[in-house]
Amino acid sequence: MSLKPLMFMGQIQAFEREGAQYIVDRLWAGGIRRLVLGDLILSEGELRGPAFAPDLGFYDGVARKPAPLPAPLEKPARIFADAVQRAADKGYEIFFHDWGSYPAGCLNDPAQLAFGLARTRETFAHFPQTHGFVLDGPEWGYEIAPGHGSDLFRCFCEHCQAKARELGFDLPAIEAAAKTLKARLGQLTPELMRGFMATQTGPFDALDLLLQEPALFDWIRFKTASIQHYVGAHYACVKEMGSHLQLACGPRLAAFAPLTGYNLRRLSEVTDFICPKLYFWQHGIDGLKGTVYRYAKTLMDLNEGVDERLALEFTFKLFGFTMPGVTSLETLSQPLNRAFFEETVPGEIAKMIYRTGDVGRLRPWVGLHHGGVRISSDELELLLQAISGSGLQSLIYWHYSDMTEAEWQILQRFID
Repeated sequence: MSLKPLMFMGQIQAFEREGAQYIVDRLWAGGIRRLVLGDLILSEGELRGPAFAPDLGFYDGVARKPAPLPAPLEKPARIFADAVQRAADKGYEIFFHDWGSYPAGCLNDPAQLAFGLARTRETFAHFPQTHGFVLDGPEWGYEIAPGHGSDLFRCFCEHCQAKARELGFDLPAIEAAAKTLKARLGQLTPELMRGFMATQTGPFDALDLLLQEPALFDWIRFKTASIQHYVGAHYACVKEMGSHLQLACGPRLAAFAPLTGYNLRRLSEVTDFICPKLYFWQHGIDGLKGTVYRYAKTLMDLNEGVDERLALEFTFKLFGFTMPGVTSLETLSQPLNRAFFEETVPGEIAKMIYRTGDVGRLRPWVGLHHGGVRISSDELELLLQAISGSGLQSLIYWHYSDMTEAEWQILQRFID
């Protein structure tokens, strides 16, 4: 099936470097009709600033204020504004990604949410050509490696405490259950792990575990309810500005989404489309291979007698997928084989379609790295084949300035 991709312009100063008209015409000739622009940050040497001068009138009563536009960045800001208009005149649908709305701290901080909504209104006032906004998050952590930025075992701050009381959750009990779970990850034996992997598990088995530890179930429910409130507030804000405007949100891969607080069925209630991340690289940030590596390595470090193969198999069982050919940590640094793209990727896509309930509402992010080991052109082609054969109709390609000519040619072969 042919696809109708959105192209993410992750570095908006590409318009300045390459020329706005050149990019607009190049992508249009290649079949791209929708752009995702952002992050809306400009830079000049060490200097950084927003893509447009803020109007503080949008922030009356809001504690946090946006950064000013430094004078040296005024010219790049004009170039970007011109590029947005050129794209609109050409006929592109334009979406903004990470337009400065995402909370710098806890997503349950009401001051952060107030700022995000004000920033959304201000962005639309500056760029009325837009068709909508794509939230990159918010999300809770899902990694167990000590010190990782996406730590599964936080946050329990004062804002979370207040939100929990508002929603009717016992956060101290939830925190205690989370600490117990963290401790149990360091009390595993090879025998316990093999026994777990030998079981035939299904949804009712999960219910049995959650009934035994109801506070763990409440932990997931609290995360989901918090995200629903945050995204729902943006959805209401966007629809107030214009019923034609759309709001999207980018959760993790289906296997990781529940830990991060995302329930795709509920998320569909407060979004127009959803963008799960089909990210599979090693190391760096957010890639599936990197997460598997860190889980397996952490389980080995915490538990005596657990070798690489057992730790990997246990991790696969936890997340409900397999990685054909991956039998050691070293093999995670090798290219993904065809079986992975013919078995694992379709399985994860099927999960996201089932959980969302409408394939037309899905536009997954497709990227090749976030600072990790870059996925090869051959792997990209296999990934796009898997997407094309899955029933999905669209994707967001991450991103224009990082795209080689070979990758551009591959992507074009799948464009309707």
